[in-house]
Amino acid sequence: MEKLIELILNYVEPDEEITADTDIKSGLGMSSFDLVCLSEEILDEFGVKLNADVFRDCDTIGKIAAYLEEHKNG
Repeated sequence: MEKLIELILNYVEPDEEITADTDIKSGLGMSSFDLVCLSEEILDEFGVKLNADVFRDCDTIGKIAAYLEEHKNG
């Protein structure tokens, strides 16, 4: 989850510490464009492609991290 948070910090400057329960859209204010760019970085870093459905279903940092862990290559 640390690497995921590191990637997210390229797009936002949060007022509070990012935790597993932080909502990626409402908690961090990430735009759709930010999410598209983040998904490309996630693909490069973790080898997992995230689409809009994943961001809708996995709305917190912890859920995204769990999805990445479950779907990463190798």
